[in-house]
Order: sequence, then C-alpha cells, then structure tokens
Amino acid sequence: MSAEQCTVPLIAERTVPHDIARTGQFEATAASTFLTSFLVVILGTAAVDPVRLPLLVIPISFLLAAYGIGQLLERAAQFWTAALPTHLSMLALTARLGMGISILGFSATILGLLGLYRFTWPLIAIGLTWSLWSGLKYFTQWRWQQIRPTSASFLSGIAMGIVWCIVWLWSTIPPTFYDELAYHLPIAQYALRTGFLPALPWSFFTYMPHLSDLLLGWGLALGGDVGARSMHLVFWVVIWVAGWGFIETLTTPERTPWIGCLIAGAFASSSTFLFLGALPFAETSLTFAVLASAALIALPIASVPWLPVGLLWGLAISVKLSGLSWVIAGAVAALAMGWSMKSIFKAGLAAVVMALPWWGRAWWLTGNPLYPLGYRWLGGLYWNEDSQARLQGDLPSLAEPFDIMTILRLPFDMVLAPERFGSASDCGPLAVGAICLVLSLPLWTVFLHLDQARRRQCYAVGLFVFLTAAVWVMTSTTTRFLAPALMLALSLLAALLTKTPKVIFAISIVILTALGTWGTSRFVSMHSLVFSSGKVALGQEPGAEYAKRTVDYYEAATFVKEHLPPDAKLLFIGESRPFYFDRTSLAPYPFHEHPLTQWIREATSLDQLRDRLRDEGFTHVILNTREFKRLHDKYQVLAFSGPNALLYDQHLKQLPRTMTTLFSKNGVYIFEIPSSP
Repeated sequence: MSAEQCTVPLIAERTVPHDIARTGQFEATAASTFLTSFLVVILGTAAVDPVRLPLLVIPISFLLAAYGIGQLLERAAQFWTAALPTHLSMLALTARLGMGISILGFSATILGLLGLYRFTWPLIAIGLTWSLWSGLKYFTQWRWQQIRPTSASFLSGIAMGIVWCIVWLWSTIPPTFYDELAYHLPIAQYALRTGFLPALPWSFFTYMPHLSDLLLGWGLALGGDVGARSMHLVFWVVIWVAGWGFIETLTTPERTPWIGCLIAGAFASSSTFLFLGALPFAETSLTFAVLASAALIALPIASVPWLPVGLLWGLAISVKLSGLSWVIAGAVAALAMGWSMKSIFKAGLAAVVMALPWWGRAWWLTGNPLYPLGYRWLGGLYWNEDSQARLQGDLPSLAEPFDIMTILRLPFDMVLAPERFGSASDCGPLAVGAICLVLSLPLWTVFLHLDQARRRQCYAVGLFVFLTAAVWVMTSTTTRFLAPALMLALSLLAALLTKTPKVIFAISIVILTALGTWGTSRFVSMHSLVFSSGKVALGQEPGAEYAKRTVDYYEAATFVKEHLPPDAKLLFIGESRPFYFDRTSLAPYPFHEHPLTQWIREATSLDQLRDRLRDEGFTHVILNTREFKRLHDKYQVLAFSGPNALLYDQHLKQLPRTMTTLFSKNGVYIFEIPSSP
C-alpha cells in the first residue's frame, strides 16, 4: 500500500466523536479534557439555572452536524483530503469541523439566494445523523481507559470548563446589545420569515457577507433569541479546538495533558475573547476560520491540505468583508511555508467559489461586488460620502500624528486605555505582548539554530501577523477586528511554553491561571456594568423581566406581537433595532439617510405625508423619542437644512397628530396609520 493510501482516512477512523482517543495518549488527553470541560458546563448550568440546560442541544447538534458533513466530504473527496497526518487528532478534528461549517454555511447561502433558507435544516439533519451513526458504529469499542482523565488533563478540563461555563451563562440571556438587535439577529429573523437573504437599502450590513448571522437561524428557530445566542457559542468553542490544533502542529506530546491549562489561562486573560463568545460578533467565526487555516498551513511542507484551507478561507470571506485581507495574508504565509503556487491557487479557487455568491449578489444589487469597500472607484448604490463619514466617525482609528512614535506607543495604549479601541476592547496585556512576540519571530532565526521547518514557521507566522496588523492600523484600530491575530499569538505563546524547562513551565501555568482569572473577572464586571446582566446570568432574574428593565421599547414590542396582525408593516422613527417587534419593518441604520427625510421634503402637507406612508405600504409607526434624539444629535438622522428646514422639522414633529395612538410608555409610541383618508 502506498503512502498516499495510508493517509487517506485522515480523521474518518481516528476522530469519531466517541472514539477520538483510540490511537494514543495525545488523543486520550484531548478527549478527556474536552469531555471534562463539557461536564463542568452541564453541572454549572444545572446548579445555576437548570432551565437553560435544553439550550445545550442547539450548539451540540450543530457541532455534530458540522462534524458529520466534514466526514462525508472527506469520504467523497479522499484524494483531495489525504494530506493531513493521521496522528494529529485535534488538528484533524479542526479540519473536519472547519470543512463541515464551511459547507453548511455555503449551502445556507445558496438556499437563501433561492428563497429556500428554511430548508437548511435537512442538511444539518443529514450531518447530525451521519455523525451519530459513526459514533454508534464504534460504541462497542469504547473503553473507559481510553478517555479516563489523568490528574493533569482533569485539571485542564476543569480550567477550560469554568471559562466555558461563565461565558455560557453570560451569553444565554435575552439580547440587549445594540448591533445584535439592529442587524445580527434581524438578518436571521428575516431569512426565517421570508426564506430569502435580506437586501435592505437602509441597512448596509445586508449587502455585505453575513454568513455568521445566517447560521444563527438554527438557534433562533429552535430556541428563539436565547437559542440564537447559544448557537453563536459554536463558533467560540471551535476556536478552542483550533487553538489546540495549532499547538499540536508545533509541539511534541510530552506535555499534552497541560495544554488545556495553558490555553484556558491564555485565552481567558483576554476579555475581548470572552466577549466574542458572549456577543454575536462576526469576528468570532472569522477568528475560527483564520486560526484553523493557520494551523493547517503551519504543517510541514510534506502536507499541503489545500482543500480544507480553501474552504476555511472561503468561510473567512463569507462571514466578514475584511476576511479577504486575512486570506491574502494567509496565502503569503503559505508561500513562506513552501507551498507551491499550484497548491495556493487551488486553495484560492475553493475560497473564491465559496465567496462568489456574496460578491455576485452585492454586484447585482448595488453595482459594487465589495460593497461598500471602494465605492469611490467601483461606484454602486446606497453608499456615499455622508455614509462613509458617519461610519468613520463611529470607528476608532490611530491617533494623530501618524508617525513611528504613534506606532510604538500603540501596544501601551491598547493595555492602558482600551476604551479608545471600540467595544469589547480590553484584550489584556498578555495578548498584546504575544503579538509583539510573534512579530519578533523572524529575528529569532538569526540567533537560534533552527531546522528549515521551524525557520519557515517563524517567517510565516511573523509575516502573517505583520501584514494583518498593518491593514488593521491603516483601516480601524478596533481591537476585536484584530482578534484572529490575537488568538493566533496566544496559541503560539502556549505552544512555546510547552518547550520550556519544567520549573519555568510550572511557573508559567501559575501565571497564566492568575491572568486568566483576572481577565474573566474583568469580563464579568464589564458585562454586568454595561448590560446590567449579573442577576439574569446567574438565574436570579427572569429573562423577560431583565429585557423589560434594560430595553426601553421591550413593552412596546410585546404589545406589537400580541395585538398587531402578523402582516403589519412598521415604520421606525428614531429606532434602528427592530428584532423584538418581529414584524416586517423599515428601520434604517444610522449610517443611511432615513427615507422619511425625502418623503417629508416631497410632501406639501401633513395629510399628504400621512398618505405617502400609507401608499408605501406601512400600517403602523414606531417612535422612540429618546433614541430619536440620540440619532438626530449624533448622526443627523432626520436633520434638515436649507431654507425650508424649519417647515420640514415641523411636519416631522406634527406627523403623529395625523395618526391614532395605540401605545405610549417609556418614551416609545405606537401609532396606527388610518387605512383611508
């Protein structure tokens, strides 16, 4: 039998969920660590709020489905997936999950374009069934010794499980985050309601790649808003798998039992990373795609897994527009690792195939395939200089003047003044230090006697982080936009620590545990401060009461769902968070001009303006006075200028008099537009 034939099984026979530990100590350690972590989450949830236990079915089912789809793809394309060494079980598991999530995401995109988004569930069911069947096939071969934890792997599982449980408890609460209610959840909600991907001129996010939001639909369909949040945890948990796989690529298995402690402390030291799990940022799935592809690229040149890498690159592009820059940097890193141009081309082609539906859709609907990027050169609809100015004003950027001293001061600013770098920006000193360490790796090759493979790895990872950090500095210095590089650096730091002498290794575990405890406490305190979430996260406050207390329009939304017909069409004034209302609506994001602005200019009287709203198909108007003032003052939403500005402003303020008031509380009003003049 040839060497190629020996490597064909990849992970088909080595990493079945219930049999991941059949082939050696490394596999047994990883399996026992992750199983212990999962048990901690179950026990923690049962102790704090047992009502949330059924929600665990959502991420578990999707993970198993992704695993099954990855296994099916491997069997269908054995020749293309035969490059991974079978002895690296966690790396192989990373590849399978990455391929499965990528294929499920691509399928959801295509079905959404066809108006069949709701039929994504049969694909998930197929993957889930295959995964369970594979597990049952090996059930008779189970032995307790195969997954029995050692003291080290048990402690690692406890450490990881505590971090998982905290993020799980603080994430599975009713959503109140602005972006979440404005577009993350409404995108999935719209797709479930209509079957189509949303394409709304007043929400530029709907024209950009938003695959991670689409995949929230699995949780939204099974468990509502909290179910969508539990679904998001899938992307966060697989980052841990990818991080372990990356470490596995670079290390030998002598200290494998302690890897869980290393990554638990390193990852938890960054509050930014914990917020990536608690809030549905697209950077979460982007981080997984980038870290998983980096782990595969870091393999010795004898292995060139171009298909898994290509699918992961496609996933990165599909979840966020900036994913393209990470893919380009990844291709450069692959060159540094010695990949041939042919292999990079094949991986790039797979990525383009996955990204083409998003680019083609944006080009068809706006005239700009990379909307809104490059609108000055590529043109397109729905984006202009005013929109760009509002966007730039909302994003942090490098302080002036832009010189070498500003660049050198940037790491210190990220640690000492994280509030200047956007929401969820407290990434911690360890992550910043790890980035600096990675950037210095090419210099190590000058002083250390490294073999060719290690030299290539140093050049590849250093070049990758340098390129992505440069793009980050030149665009927006929002900390979470750099999350993939931060997690790559922390994973590499953990890998390097496994090579230190025993005393230093033991001290490093203690230090990382302390930093992880500090980062986790920072996350809990910041989350509780911003979202008032302490009681509801710990099961001491009902979710509905929490939402009612923290979302000013929650009672109005409840009124809409209970009293307005399902076919009602809502016009929001001074509000861009339509999720809880669960009706067809027009809720412009602040970066766009509100259509009502033009309708007011064109109307000659209040009655004509009211009739225009009815002719546009609206049945009700939602007015949030406090939010209206904020958007008006900060983004100039519905702010008029010119000689008729005063008249237009009066028409806007007097418009409610032409309608019937149905609800009024907390500064939120619901008006019914008369069905006839």
